[in-house]
Amino acid sequence: MRTPAAVPAPGPRVLPGALSPLTADLVRGARRPAVVLAVGRFGAYLGAHGRVLPVLSQDAVALPGALRLTEPSATLDLGLAVGDVVVVGGGCVRTPGATVRGVRTWRPARVRAGSACSTSLPGARPLLAAAVGDLDPWLAAGVDGCLRAVDPYAAVAGLVGRGEGLTPAGDDALAGALLLRRALDLAPPARADDALVAAVRARLHATTAVSASLLDAAAGGWAAREVVALLDAVVHGGASAVRAALPAVLAIGHTSGRDLVTGLLAALDALVPSGRIAA
Repeated sequence: MRTPAAVPAPGPRVLPGALSPLTADLVRGARRPAVVLAVGRFGAYLGAHGRVLPVLSQDAVALPGALRLTEPSATLDLGLAVGDVVVVGGGCVRTPGATVRGVRTWRPARVRAGSACSTSLPGARPLLAAAVGDLDPWLAAGVDGCLRAVDPYAAVAGLVGRGEGLTPAGDDALAGALLLRRALDLAPPARADDALVAAVRARLHATTAVSASLLDAAAGGWAAREVVALLDAVVHGGASAVRAALPAVLAIGHTSGRDLVTGLLAALDALVPSGRIAA
């Protein structure tokens, strides 16, 4: 009687993913080790060469540097724990539970700079204020100092890394301020010195790697599409657009969305105290 052939054990699943232009070079480059920084229901965050690569499910918030999967969070299992070492490069991310292959690219959302609509800002402020309630005094004061000071380093140092969790409250508020400043076209030209961005980048070591990557992205105008939609509504869309965009942002994380809106509101008060941009 012939002995049945042994059935080989199945290898890791191969999952297709979409690469962000902000991190595609990490995935397409030479193979290198990456450390798992955080793991959650929607995926994992990998750290390699001082940069962060989020590997996220189809239904996760589309962070600007993410490798986005078609797999929903309900069935996603990368088999990872914090501290694990995986391999990134050669077009793939190799984990114990799956090999993620970058098969296409996607375009992350970026804040559109430009002149504010004359009626949008006055209508937006009360809606933002109602959404977050009373401003946390330290957040409001920190954002105000970052935006008004000739040398914002001390104010930035008082925000970056302050708070709990993967993205501390101070970082989320500062990200909101950076994004509004860009949306209002109040940041210096691309080739000019930008004291605020320089101060932020000088303090990125003071927070988590994941939050630092999001702050750095915000300095360039990149954010989750829900956040960019809210910024666009505040500056260009009017009250109805703000009302429609707010819930999706407030739903981000445990408090991240609220803290970002708090920073946005504090920045609005600092940059446009009258509710209107001077002509």
